[in-house]
Amino acid sequence: MPHIFYGQAKEDHLVLDRHETEHIKVVRLKKGDMIKATDGKGTLYTCVLNEIKKDRSTATIKKSKRVEEIPTEAEHTLCIASQGWGRLRWIVEKSVELGVDRLIIYKSVRSRSYKDKYNKVQLIVRDSAKQCERYAFPEVLFFEDFSFLNILKGNTVVLHKSGRPAELKDFKGRVNLIVGPEGDFTQEEANMLAENGTPISFGRKILRFETAAILSVGLVAFLNGKI
Repeated sequence: MPHIFYGQAKEDHLVLDRHETEHIKVVRLKKGDMIKATDGKGTLYTCVLNEIKKDRSTATIKKSKRVEEIPTEAEHTLCIASQGWGRLRWIVEKSVELGVDRLIIYKSVRSRSYKDKYNKVQLIVRDSAKQCERYAFPEVLFFEDFSFLNILKGNTVVLHKSGRPAELKDFKGRVNLIVGPEGDFTQEEANMLAENGTPISFGRKILRFETAAILSVGLVAFLNGKI
């Protein structure tokens, strides 16, 4: 993993929390060492470590540069529901690396709520962004139902076996991708989503939901120049 750290800017210095301090200790940095860090909002900082404590560290900012912009409105949104934490975690990690602007984690009839894992999801987003040297972190929202449909703008596609064959044009421009849980949508949910988006299918094979999610995110990333 590239040694990029996350910190909050406070005037002329950055404050790095316990999670980042553990990273500092793992790679055996010490006071006086130069580090690179981001605020997750698109700025890259060059800093000098001046304090390493048990639960936090501080670094003096020597230089800062705006290297990535956060879109005023999300261009590419992935909406996911899942029964299993392991699969959800994997999707979050890979979709951040592939450049999604916003992640919406929602609850359907056949999935569970993940509001209790808000902090864990944020750490996964942070570490994944640092891994690929991404300096503007994606927004993460949690919903207990399908009311997230009200905030989506642009082309919305629903990945479902009943949909028409997918075309490359489905993944160009502003796109919202909706992926259902392992046990599929209920018929009522599928009907509602068909009224709010375009159901599409990847063809003859029935893919696991996480496979379909990453395939679609990868297409969006490639066709829109995000990787």
